Amino acid sequence: EVLNIGGKHAPVVVMDLSQRGELTPASFFGAGYQYSVPMDKWNLSDLACDYIKIGRQEVSFEIPGTLGLIQDGDVWINHRESIRTYPCWTIEQYLSTAQRHPTLNFVELQTQEMTSNVLEAIRKDSTVVLLLNSIHPLQVMDLRSSYLFLLENEITTPVIIQTTYTTSSEDEFMLNSAVDNGALLIDGFGDGLLISASHIALQRVNSTCFGILQATRTRISKTEYISCPSCGRTLFDLQETTAKIRSRTSHLKGVKIGIMGCIVNGPGEMADADYGYVGTGPGKITLYKEKEVVKKNVAEENAVDELIDLIKEYGDWVEPVGI
Repeated sequence: EVLNIGGKHAPVVVMDLSQRGELTPASFFGAGYQYSVPMDKWNLSDLACDYIKIGRQEVSFEIPGTLGLIQDGDVWINHRESIRTYPCWTIEQYLSTAQRHPTLNFVELQTQEMTSNVLEAIRKDSTVVLLLNSIHPLQVMDLRSSYLFLLENEITTPVIIQTTYTTSSEDEFMLNSAVDNGALLIDGFGDGLLISASHIALQRVNSTCFGILQATRTRISKTEYISCPSCGRTLFDLQETTAKIRSRTSHLKGVKIGIMGCIVNGPGEMADADYGYVGTGPGKITLYKEKEVVKKNVAEENAVDELIDLIKEYGDWVEPVGI
């Protein structure tokens, strides 16, 4: 591990602001950080990223205490005293410079640049984190092969998956980034995500990163809902009920709630949920704690309140607060 990257740490999220214009405190809002002018303090959301890549830009204001900045190496050399600002080197710069950061150095590397000289240099340096990207038409295959190559050579350097998307369609961006990055994370590869998409709102890019990590069970940052697809046996309005439960519980970070339309397949489909809400008859709901029935045949109009009471009873409830 290098600082909070790699080892047993959850994958980090890196936001790319290097191509998004001049940086101000307001620029960080989409990355999960909100600056309060009256209170002169930063507020963090549950989806606050870990690092922001600023490229050749400079930051003239105090950054949040949990955030790190990644600056191009040749610019960073002139700002080496900046707090929590780390260099990002090309492989040529990294191999030729002696002015590295004593704790953390990011090295941007394309898959085809993995030579024996590069691997030996990385092996000897416990401060390196790779930002690995691919220009291959089949980038997932190419990145997976590179991970396997590192493993075969016993290189344990942390690797952040770096992917870039040029589409302006949010749906296309979310689908493609989820497929590309999710496939690698499910295979056990990746100590973080750096997804660049300059035509997509930063807040959407950030939430997509955390969503991919949540879906691959590598980093839990919000409530997880497990719902059946609905069928003729469904005994209540599944979409409406799910929206109602979500509106009351979306702040319960790490809690899993199963919402199932009927008793036939519901308990099996939500077997790993912390709490379950299952239709058992017209207007009747049964509530579960994990796999155990806790309350049977609760009236549907009272069932959401009863679910909240159950979460409170077992100590998983926290009051919602704004950032």
